Amino acid sequence: MASKYVLVCQNVDCMQRGSGELFQKLKDKLAGSEDIEVKSYICFGGCQSGPNIVLYPQKVWYCGVKQSDVEDIAAHVEGGPEVERLTHGIDPTLKDLIYQVLDAGLF
Repeated sequence: MASKYVLVCQNVDCMQRGSGELFQKLKDKLAGSEDIEVKSYICFGGCQSGPNIVLYPQKVWYCGVKQSDVEDIAAHVEGGPEVERLTHGIDPTLKDLIYQVLDAGLF
């Protein structure tokens, strides 16, 4: 069973910005990691800053993610450094709300 989750927004705004391809690339890249699961998520509410990806339970929110960021995100999930350039732009109140929803097991 997975102990880390890569949650990729799959709602309309993020999908129009390429989150479907991001989801598949991350899923392929992390396929060999038994403790990591890449999952789609309906919406985080940060549509203007998408595509959005949340790492849970680490509670790291990446926004404005591009295809070229996949390697760095995968490296972070596997224990590397946080991708600082992707962590700005989301309202802290929204982050806290989404993290509470995830803490409640709604993912």
